[in-house]
Amino acid sequence: MASRVTEVAARLYDACVERFEADHLFYQQDLLALDVIPKAEIDLLLKCTQALVDQKLFRLHQGANNRLAWKIISRDDAEKLQSLSPDESLVYNVIHSSGRSGVWIRNIISRTNLHKSILDRCVKSLESKNYIKSVHNVKYPTRKMYMLAGLAPSEDITGGAWFTDGVLDANFINSVAGYIEYTVSRRSWYEVPAADRGRNKRIKTATGKAEVKSESEKVYLPYPANYSGYPTVEMITNAVNQSGITPVRLGEESIVQLLQMLCFDRKLVALNNGANYKSLKNPEVVKASQSRKPAAGEEAGAPILGLGKNGMTEAPCGSCPNIKLCSPGAAISPETCEYFDPWFEKVLGF
Repeated sequence: MASRVTEVAARLYDACVERFEADHLFYQQDLLALDVIPKAEIDLLLKCTQALVDQKLFRLHQGANNRLAWKIISRDDAEKLQSLSPDESLVYNVIHSSGRSGVWIRNIISRTNLHKSILDRCVKSLESKNYIKSVHNVKYPTRKMYMLAGLAPSEDITGGAWFTDGVLDANFINSVAGYIEYTVSRRSWYEVPAADRGRNKRIKTATGKAEVKSESEKVYLPYPANYSGYPTVEMITNAVNQSGITPVRLGEESIVQLLQMLCFDRKLVALNNGANYKSLKNPEVVKASQSRKPAAGEEAGAPILGLGKNGMTEAPCGSCPNIKLCSPGAAISPETCEYFDPWFEKVLGF
C-alpha cells in the first residue's frame, strides 16, 4: 500500500507541476480532475497529499470557506525545507507567506510562538544558508524585517525608484523633475517666428542714443485656450525613458509622483483631472532656472522668482522704484514718465 501511495503521489505531483502555476491555490476537486487518482478515491487522495506535504512538495493552506487547499513547492525549495529543523521550517514558512512585502520580526514571534532566543537562532541559521535576507523598510526604518532571499522587495518596502539603498535620492529626483518640467514647457509654449517680431531698426532710447532693437532673444507665447496638445502622462513617461537620464525604466506611477510634486511647487498645472499637464514658464525661463548656480545658503534647484517676459516685467512700471509714489496728477505720474515713449517704440517697432 505504501508503495502505491508513493507511486500515485509522484504522478500527482508531476501532473500538478504541468497543470498549475507555482503560486496557484488548488483544491480537492482540482486534484481529482487531473485523473491521476484511480476511481477518484478520496482516501487515497488524502494519503497522497499528506505524503507530498511530508516531503515538502506540497504546502498546506486554508482556502475559501475554510476548505483544504494546497500549493506546489518546487523540488529545489523542497530540498531546502527537508534540511531544516522543525523550528526553522516554521519560521521559513511564515517568511515565505509574506511574499515581497516581507514580515516584521515581531509578527514572526506572534505567529510561531517561539521564544526569542530560539527565533534568533533560526533566523541566523536561515540567513547563513542564504534562504532569507533582512530588508530595510523606508516606511518603518526601525523595524527589522525579513523576506525570502530570492525575492525583490516591493515598492512599498524600498520606496520605489526614488530611493537608493533605502535613502531618498534627491539628486536623481531633481534631475528627472527638471527634465519633465522642460519637456512639458516645450509643449506648452510656442516660439514666435522672427519675422513676426518686427523689423530691426534703430530707436531712440531714454539716454538719447540710437540702439538697434535686439532680435536674438527667443520670444514664446502660450497656446490658446482651445489648444489640446498638452502632453499626457504616457507621453511624458515615454520621453523620460527614451532620454537616457535614468538608469532604470520608470513606470507611469513613478512619473505621476513627480508630476504631482511639480504641480505642488507651482511649476506645472494639471489639466483634465491629471490627464494632461502644462508648464507655467516658457522653455527659456525653465532652462535659465535649471542652469543657474544657487546663491550662498540657497538649495540647488531653487526656482527663479522672476516671472520671465510679460507685460508687467517689460513695462517701465514693473521695475520702477517709485511706482508707489506714481499717480495721475502728482509730481511722479504716467503723464510725465519719460520711459513710456521709448518702451512703446521698442515694443511696437515704430
